[in-house]
Amino acid sequence: MRHFEHFPVGSIYELGATRLTSEDIIDYARSWDPMPFHLDPEAARDSPFGGLVASGWHTGAVIMRQFVQALLADSACRGSYGMDEVRFLNPVRPGDELRGQVTVEDASLHPKRPGTGTVHFVVEAVNQRNEPVYRMRTRLLFGVARSADAAPGTRVAQS
Repeated sequence: MRHFEHFPVGSIYELGATRLTSEDIIDYARSWDPMPFHLDPEAARDSPFGGLVASGWHTGAVIMRQFVQALLADSACRGSYGMDEVRFLNPVRPGDELRGQVTVEDASLHPKRPGTGTVHFVVEAVNQRNEPVYRMRTRLLFGVARSADAAPGTRVAQS
């Protein structure tokens, strides 16, 4: 199980890859983001994208699943403060393979919650052409594995 100490500043984690089909894009859009350029290939041809594209929220959901499966499911994660600077950098099209990666930007013990640390991640994804398609920052809370000798606010050393 991963705890706060397992996320030193500067660490980079590969999250895996997910290929999206037209059906994936349309199914997600039908339920969650029913814009014509996510739902209808013909209507999408006349859009600024020139073809069917995934919802940015779909892209974010795919990368979040990768993050959970690769790192968070077997961790002492206690929740999140939310997301910052969410960016949809390039359209995701049918057949694109999304590869996620997270980088630990900062980590410190929580000043008011003993046994808890805050880890700042940059979450990014590229497609099979290595073009960036998604980026966001998030702060997650993790349990500390051992009794922390350091005072709250102490930073974790860079690996």
